[in-house]
Amino acid sequence: MILEPWLQSGQYIFGLLSLLLFHFSLVVLSLVTRLRFRIPLGLALIVLTATTGLLVGVPQVAFAQGGYHPAVNEQIFPVPVSLRPAIAFWRDIFAKHDAHHVVIHDERELDLVYDVVDVSDLVLSGLSDVAQARERTRRVKEVLERTRAALRVLSGDRRAKAAQEDLDRIKELTLAHAGESSGAQANWYRSARERVRSQSGLREDFANAIQISGMFMPGIEEALAAEGLPVEISRLPFVESMFNYKARSKVGASGAWQFTRSTGRLYLRIDSAVDERSDVLLAAHGAAKYLRANYRRVESWPLALTGYNHGIGGMVRAMKRLGTKDMGVIADRYKSRTFGFASRNFYAEFVAAVVVFADRDEHFPGIDQLPRLTFEVFRPDHYVSLLDIAAIAELPKDKLVELNPALSRSVIEGDLLIPSGFQLKVPEGALTETLNAYGLIPENRKRTRQLAQRHKVQRGETVGQIARRYGTSIRRIQTANNLPRADRIYVGQVLDIPSTGRSSGWQRQLSGEQIAALKNPPPVREPARAAEGAHIVKAGESLSLIADRYGVSMDSLVRINGLRSPDRLRVGQRLNLEGAASNGSEAQRRYRVRAGDTLSRIATAYDTTVRAIIQANSLGSTVLSIGQSLIIP
Repeated sequence: MILEPWLQSGQYIFGLLSLLLFHFSLVVLSLVTRLRFRIPLGLALIVLTATTGLLVGVPQVAFAQGGYHPAVNEQIFPVPVSLRPAIAFWRDIFAKHDAHHVVIHDERELDLVYDVVDVSDLVLSGLSDVAQARERTRRVKEVLERTRAALRVLSGDRRAKAAQEDLDRIKELTLAHAGESSGAQANWYRSARERVRSQSGLREDFANAIQISGMFMPGIEEALAAEGLPVEISRLPFVESMFNYKARSKVGASGAWQFTRSTGRLYLRIDSAVDERSDVLLAAHGAAKYLRANYRRVESWPLALTGYNHGIGGMVRAMKRLGTKDMGVIADRYKSRTFGFASRNFYAEFVAAVVVFADRDEHFPGIDQLPRLTFEVFRPDHYVSLLDIAAIAELPKDKLVELNPALSRSVIEGDLLIPSGFQLKVPEGALTETLNAYGLIPENRKRTRQLAQRHKVQRGETVGQIARRYGTSIRRIQTANNLPRADRIYVGQVLDIPSTGRSSGWQRQLSGEQIAALKNPPPVREPARAAEGAHIVKAGESLSLIADRYGVSMDSLVRINGLRSPDRLRVGQRLNLEGAASNGSEAQRRYRVRAGDTLSRIATAYDTTVRAIIQANSLGSTVLSIGQSLIIP
């Protein structure tokens, strides 16, 4: 064991040379003292000390340079010798054993593998999925029970029975673990029978994750770099979820980075419209901030990473209780009700994932990463409907949903709106169309807050009662208000009540006719020409209608025709228009800018000049924005 670091780093020869040099120094010192050479004793001692330093230092330096694996920077991510069996175990789980192989092992000493259950024959058995799962469970359970029975017999339990074949095999496997004395062996076997565990292989999952990682790895590395984190942390999703952004754990952790709701709310947006945990790239920024905060507390990346799983408070306690930051010591000696198998192995799994990913060409030949996910980002400054954006910009809704997994089903169905400032990903090259579409959305469909009502909690009310009153669900109210529990409300509390488009009177999506009208508004009507400079009032006409028709102002018509009130017109009345035009009070023509418009195009359409339009509108440049209103001189 003493020579293990030298052997693993390929530097054993340095150790032998140092040992020979050490003995040579002893000989020199002996000659100095016996033959009384005229060499100062102090100098001889210096030579001896330097030689001893070489003996100890050379293999250590060589080991630090060679290290555990080229992909692991041990200055940042140290690999204690005591953790290497666990790392080797997880490397096999990730790269060697597939889903049809279940490893039976000791949960503390992971290099002790009792058996590997092969259930690959079930694939071709013709059994249903349910029947296959049942048979798989039966076989694994049988091997677990046989292993535990053998360990009980070896521990001296006379009531236990086991096959001699199992006893011989397990005794041989455990020789290096159980100790030499019979008493030590009995105690070890007694403890070991409680530590038998099964672990399914993850080779297919890791291969699939390698492919998916190509879509997100560059963006993740950018998010980590922005927080000053080591690039190796980009491999963490292999451990957490195998890059499955839809992953949900039994404790409520969600997404590729497996944030719980309580922790996620500290770094991400989580509400009824958006759950950024489901977006690999958005969650990466949150994970980077979380890990940076962890590191500041413990100043150790093994502890900071383990704290990602276990909780950084627990790692601070472990560090203080044991007086060390050595992850190998903590994994072996720290005892806590919540520090179980997953937390104890989290760092070992991480290192294994880094190594297997680095050696992916060797372990997974022919498996390549998918191209990087490309997109452009649009940030609306109001709450708007995803359906409006998709329809007006003529973008496939399914593509927008695929690019934005953080958006809730309510947003996708049009019951809630895309929040203001949300980073909406659109297909690469579609940003201009999206901006144009946003400009065409009517102002009454651009809101300053979400589609929700507000309710002030009264004495005796429950979330269930409030949900029934507004036709929504308890879960939606909890999500909209970040309530950890449905019974945690208080009198006077103001709740946001997410409502569906139907219940709020909101039109989920603009109709085809409305969209067509937005894209192709009716041309600005040229003022009509009056016969002989006058107009005869007809039934149903108003003064404002007449003024608009001829492009003159109401005030000028009232003044020129001596009208006492603009509301008092009679059918057949003759209105003089000559004075209105000659007095220069002609009403201004206006035009609302549409997608693709230029000043030159507008000027040509209205028989005017670009210069005249610029002067009439006091424009500082020729750049126009969609929806802008222009005076046409």
